[in-house]
Amino acid sequence: MADRLENLERVVITGALGNLGWKLLCHLAHNRHVRQIFGLDKAAPNRSQQLFLDNFPEKKRIEMVPCDLADWHDSRWQNVLLQSTAVVHFAARNPFPDANWQEASDSLDMTNNVVLATADCPSIRRFVFASSNHVMGRYLDPPLADSIGPGELTTSLPPAVGATWKTEKQHFNSTIYAVPKIAGERLCKAQSAKCAGRSSFVAVRIGWCQPGENEKSSLSGAGTPKLAEQQAVGSDTDRAERWFREMWLSNRDFTHLFERALIADARAWQNGFALVNGMSANTGMKWSLAEARHLLGYQPKDDVKAE
Repeated sequence: MADRLENLERVVITGALGNLGWKLLCHLAHNRHVRQIFGLDKAAPNRSQQLFLDNFPEKKRIEMVPCDLADWHDSRWQNVLLQSTAVVHFAARNPFPDANWQEASDSLDMTNNVVLATADCPSIRRFVFASSNHVMGRYLDPPLADSIGPGELTTSLPPAVGATWKTEKQHFNSTIYAVPKIAGERLCKAQSAKCAGRSSFVAVRIGWCQPGENEKSSLSGAGTPKLAEQQAVGSDTDRAERWFREMWLSNRDFTHLFERALIADARAWQNGFALVNGMSANTGMKWSLAEARHLLGYQPKDDVKAE
């Protein structure tokens, strides 16, 4: 099936100044099919980001819009959506697995607002939601861990929300962080059915794409870049270390995956909705990339275990 390049005409990226949003913005800025990028974020660009924006040769193609997605009445983001052909939603109050209930509630408000607003935006053809591996986090430990082998953790398996693990200084339970992610997936699925073909939706359960260069050598059992210097501890140390390393998503696989999520033909999707895992082609990992390959045409190049 032919790629839907028209989806790229005017792309909105929420959370555009965060780790993933900024990587995708910089990538799409060099795509000749993208006429306009709207970067939505509550924060202001940092020094290096502002330098990129100031020196980009076609700076008029990138418009940064400060706004609060948690506020339904904030007309700044509402007006941008009315002009767009696609939305990629990364924004979260706290994008890390240590989010508290207030932060998770705010994140869900943002997702609800942006997804529901698409109903009033006839020009939007594609919505891409950044979900998380933590929606399936309980598969890290037995008994669920024992029920799957390499490549068998598909998106058709029942959700098992929130991983638990320990580092040298802290105990983690990512359930709170993962709740707005699973809720966002279900909302996208429902909205896709409601749109009846006008707009299609993709939810990507992203693995671990670290800030910056995202080298595989800097991955650790800490499970979050905020604590990269720490290691997992306890009897499950090796299991946690493997779990987090094997969900690595390299920078080039990340940008390729999200570009495919924007332009893949949706006619073969059920009710215009696709749910996929987002990792590199990591040898021996539990995660399945079958759905991403089949539904999006994803072709990852990197492997955390490659020399």
